[in-house]
Amino acid sequence: MQNDSNIGLPGNEYLSVKEFAALIHVHYNTVLRAIKTGKLNAFRIGEGKKCAYRISRYEINRIALIDMEQLVSRIIEGKIK
Repeated sequence: MQNDSNIGLPGNEYLSVKEFAALIHVHYNTVLRAIKTGKLNAFRIGEGKKCAYRISRYEINRIALIDMEQLVSRIIEGKIK
């Protein structure tokens, strides 16, 4: 696993769950739950208790776009001023 000083550097195309959680400022369990419910795309490495997930850096952009679309939708519906 990489140390925290390498998080977010260009060239790291895939992030671990902990790295991804650190970048978006949430607990790693939140990221795991999002993966397991299908809200976050990731691929699994290994099997059983030793398995790990890797998440593309592009997922940050994708979830940001979803959040922005929901915000705009609420503004249009008049729920947010």
